[in-house]
Formats: sequence, structure tokens, C-alpha cells
Amino acid sequence: MGLGLFKISKSTYDNIVEQISTPLPNPNPENFKIIFHHKHRGYLIVKVNYPDCKNYEGNKIMVYNNVTLSALKKQKSIDPHFSNNDTMYSPIARFEPTDRGLAMALIFVRAWDNERLIY
Repeated sequence: MGLGLFKISKSTYDNIVEQISTPLPNPNPENFKIIFHHKHRGYLIVKVNYPDCKNYEGNKIMVYNNVTLSALKKQKSIDPHFSNNDTMYSPIARFEPTDRGLAMALIFVRAWDNERLIY
């Protein structure tokens, strides 16, 4: 950033304009496809695609505790949001739907499984 003759140069960050945009649609919990799953003892990691959702191409990575893949599928609805509803399975954690996020989910379940070592 410098001073030019009769004008001051500015960072491109100084020109950020708030954009009003249409909010992205929430995932339809009844329209999904499980594209990856991994079981680690009592934990289930799933990567789910919601075709109606636009961010991250509709992909979500979630971690569940004490649920099997077949039980999750039988639910016929997978809401990626956290919930206190006792009749539906809810994730205990979510990660960005990337290779890095998947690696973080694996680290999380392994660490949580050994929680006695964390405290």
C-alpha cells in the first residue's frame, strides 16, 4: 500500500461490499444418499449428499454415537442439524465435507473413544 500522486492506493479489502443474496436452501432430510460410511466401535461416520442443498455440493459429514448404518437408513430421514428429539438420530458432531473434514472426523472418534486419555 503506498501513496501515489494525488491519490492514495487502497487494499482490495477496503472495497468489500455486502452482497444481498438468496439464502441457500436447507437440506431436505428426506432426500439424501449416503455416499460413505465408516464404523469405529460405537461411532458411525457418514458422508451424506443432499441434492437439494447447494453449499459444498450438498455434502455433509456427520458423526453419530450408538447407531448402526442400517438403523440410520431405516429412519428414512437424516437431518444434519443437531437435535434433542429422542425419537430420531441426531449427529454428535459435524465436519466440513472435504478430505480434511473426513480426516478430522476419524481423529475425533478415535480420540473420543480414548477419552480417558484426554482428561
